Amino acid sequence: MADIYLSELFTNLSPLKNYKIHFAKCADGFEPLVAFMRDMNEWREWNSYSNAHEEDGSEKIPRNDFNRDFIFSLISFYPERNTWLFGGIWRVVNRNLTLGNDYPYEVELCDDYSKFIGRLKIKYAHNERRVRNNMETYFPRLIVKELLEEKYSTHVFPGYKNLDIPFRTLENVILKDNQVWKNALSIKGIYLITDTKTVKKYVGKAAGEYGIWQRWNDYIVDGHGGDVDLIQLVENKGMEYVRQYYKFTLLEIVQAWDENSIDDRENYWKRVLMTREESTGHNKN
Repeated sequence: MADIYLSELFTNLSPLKNYKIHFAKCADGFEPLVAFMRDMNEWREWNSYSNAHEEDGSEKIPRNDFNRDFIFSLISFYPERNTWLFGGIWRVVNRNLTLGNDYPYEVELCDDYSKFIGRLKIKYAHNERRVRNNMETYFPRLIVKELLEEKYSTHVFPGYKNLDIPFRTLENVILKDNQVWKNALSIKGIYLITDTKTVKKYVGKAAGEYGIWQRWNDYIVDGHGGDVDLIQLVENKGMEYVRQYYKFTLLEIVQAWDENSIDDRENYWKRVLMTREESTGHNKN
């Protein structure tokens, strides 16, 4: 089947030189998708932010990354590789480019194509470090991947094969007692917690009545779930560190109900991922 390019769907954006495209990616452990799902004003701030500067002789001066009238925003859709969620078109109404002002842009959401916000998935492999780019360079490469029936939110379960989520997303789901997620995660299995700053990992099992859901709820409450090494980490660095850098992954659903089968699979993953090693893991047994 031939690809459908975004330029075939969004036909009223000319001239493209009036737009900057914003590939909003995870920054310092914060996912833009989480901000978008949680609050539209929080997502607005992602399109107002810039602490970039350049050198003018011996003096630092702010860099005007959004130096055009409009910002075409895309949100990194982390459950799927090379996928972006359309985050709207924003008009820059004011700029206050001074050093120390991390939110120099005042922006307002445009009505143009607003019905696609949070619904349109776009396929593109953006591997560059710079995320604020000229629209005309990238727009012709964007491919329509999927149009969701409704705006993406935390109630959309990504499926077991794509269950790789930041702490803040999981916290949002659990605190809202999301029944779709609760039903899906009430399974026995093996999970992985990754500290995305140190890349150290912890393998655990969930064998209780509500399985993964119940076990992950423990971590939302205290950040460590009673695990020895993680207790020490929380005591040393605090819950805000956990919220910023933890992510949760489902490694395997264990179909057998006996404790030995679950223990065997847990030990297998600890061995494979080397999580008993001090330099790579948080497992103490």
